[in-house]
Amino acid sequence: MSLRSQILRSLCISIFSLIMVILIVLFPRDLDIGMEYYRVTAEYNFSWGKYGDNLKGLVNGLLENGSLGLNRYGETVESAVLIAMSKSFAVIITALVLSFGLGVMKGMMDYRLSRTRFNFLGNWTTWLFQSLPDFLVLLLIQWFVIRYVPFIRFFSSEGWYSFILPSVLVSIYPTMYIARITSASIAEQEGKLYIQVAKAKGLTQRLIFYKHVFYNSFGTILTHLSSLFVYILSNLLMVEYFMSYPGAAYRLFKAIDYSPSFGTGFDYDPGMIIGISFCFMILVLIVQLISQFSRRHFEPR
Repeated sequence: MSLRSQILRSLCISIFSLIMVILIVLFPRDLDIGMEYYRVTAEYNFSWGKYGDNLKGLVNGLLENGSLGLNRYGETVESAVLIAMSKSFAVIITALVLSFGLGVMKGMMDYRLSRTRFNFLGNWTTWLFQSLPDFLVLLLIQWFVIRYVPFIRFFSSEGWYSFILPSVLVSIYPTMYIARITSASIAEQEGKLYIQVAKAKGLTQRLIFYKHVFYNSFGTILTHLSSLFVYILSNLLMVEYFMSYPGAAYRLFKAIDYSPSFGTGFDYDPGMIIGISFCFMILVLIVQLISQFSRRHFEPR
């Protein structure tokens, strides 16, 4: 598939996903709540007219006012989304750099230790962190920091450095994911003819590894950049929720406002859901484009 076709395919998938999010979010959720024999009753009656009014309201707001309206706090959705995204963006970018850089280095170490008696420091540790549930690792780290490192303000969102701890927590599992991909990609190059030719020319092992083996593996590693970013986004909600970090994922969770009794709570905020989902989809699309362009540059030679 050509690069242009891949870009067009990613763009179409993103547009389709956004349309589906809008159709689901604007689905009528009004309940008829009443009392019957000292108990609360809730009935749901779907109305195409109400559904159409919700869609028309969104389109009219965008065309006439250029806005998604106000959220439940009386703020414009756009300003609230930008504030929340700015906090999450710092976490996402830092976690992406950390997980990719540390993951590649960890994968190289795993490969080098795989044939030694110190393999337990390489592939075994990668396997251990990948097999443990993400939320369990987060809870253990949270307990350790609160109990034994009290000077670290775990739940603080103040100060320019407040994004560092969430970034580290978000990047743990993605780092191990990239480490496993890196180690497997390098191992796949073993026995290739170009390695034997390089050795016959008298090149050193270090030069062969970095100039040929690692370079030819890097394109494969970059194909998993989109998956890495999805892992980061999936961990972002969990970290922001447990740390009460006021980022976009936390605001998205609050905007859904799920109620165990009625399904949708009274503070359901469709504008925030659409705005934050749109921003996340744009980020995913950008990462996919970066991955595709970079992969073309690092195609095996």
